[in-house]
Amino acid sequence: MERAAETFDDQPDHGLRDPRVLAAWTGLLNDWLPAGKSNVLDAGCGTGSLSLVLAGLGHQVSGIDISPR
Repeated sequence: MERAAETFDDQPDHGLRDPRVLAAWTGLLNDWLPAGKSNVLDAGCGTGSLSLVLAGLGHQVSGIDISPR
């Protein structure tokens, strides 16, 4: 796990660097979660790319992952 940390976000759907992928995830998460501010646990958050999307949608996010990096 730790060996993959440096390049984890380079993999498709991990770092959400492709604007189309980011828009797709943002739309899905916006549809799945309640409107307004919610407390969200992102378990297995990796580098936190989805946590950032959730926070950008106005949610209070706590992310945890087994890999400290």
